[in-house]
Amino acid sequence: MTSPRPRRIGAAALIVVIGLLNFHVPHFLLESGNPTGTVGARLLEAALLITMAAAVGAAIGIYRDRPWGWYLGGLVVLVGVAMYVAQETIGLPGLPRVWWEPSRILALALEALYLHLAMKNCAKWRRRYSRRAI
Repeated sequence: MTSPRPRRIGAAALIVVIGLLNFHVPHFLLESGNPTGTVGARLLEAALLITMAAAVGAAIGIYRDRPWGWYLGGLVVLVGVAMYVAQETIGLPGLPRVWWEPSRILALALEALYLHLAMKNCAKWRRRYSRRAI
């Protein structure tokens, strides 16, 4: 009992698009006069790179219909939402505070769609494993 292949391909593509939308153009490198950047800016860049790599890893897991891929994608979404809230409230180094930035709003909408798909798919996994326990 696996997910249909088109659904897996669509969800894998969706999480990669979410990862790309959350991977901001590094404004802190383009706008700062210091080419090395601050420690906070370098940490933010590392966090964004790790999030993008996790999105690609999640896409691979989703395509192979593995539960960990869906859960990793959910983690990518939660980190993206947390970074959005942090960016707009306390601020992140080099990233502007623009609540209604179109790319961020699109990312939030796609993240909600992904969470809906992931919850449906994970419910399928729970049903499958609960039947095996009986």
